[in-house]
Amino acid sequence: MDSDSASKSTSELEALMRPGVLSQAGFLGPHEHLDEVLAHDAQTMAELGLTYEKIAEKLEQLLTAAEKARSHAAEIGNLKVVVQVYPGFQMCPWSSDIHSHQCTTGGGVQFGSLDWSIINKRTGDAMRGSGLAVHLIRDHHFFEGFESPYRIDPLKIARVLELV
Repeated sequence: MDSDSASKSTSELEALMRPGVLSQAGFLGPHEHLDEVLAHDAQTMAELGLTYEKIAEKLEQLLTAAEKARSHAAEIGNLKVVVQVYPGFQMCPWSSDIHSHQCTTGGGVQFGSLDWSIINKRTGDAMRGSGLAVHLIRDHHFFEGFESPYRIDPLKIARVLELV
């Protein structure tokens, strides 16, 4: 774990993750607890037999393809992804200084300025999320809180991506 991950207490992280602080929607709901969300998702991941890296790698592959495409859309196998690129970028709550630089844990944030939608053409299942999710899932094992509109449910994303 590098200095970004170790620099904040859980209560400090939770305060940053509340709606209206780093994002309008928030990473956690007003009364959610980070440790409970992380524990719940760790149990789900264990039950699925998946690693955080596996989900993040698949998302990264799709987002990279769509980001490079002139249309900001790509198809890989049964999956169609569309990205919306924004000016600026979403800060990772684990950054050691949210006012001066992005989080550097695990190589840092690659897709902090986009949102995505993925549809599985075979099943019709679809999901939306932020580009920051790749970093949050891979490097912080965080799928966002249950009350966050940007939550990436581990089971649902695993099904959409055909990982289970």
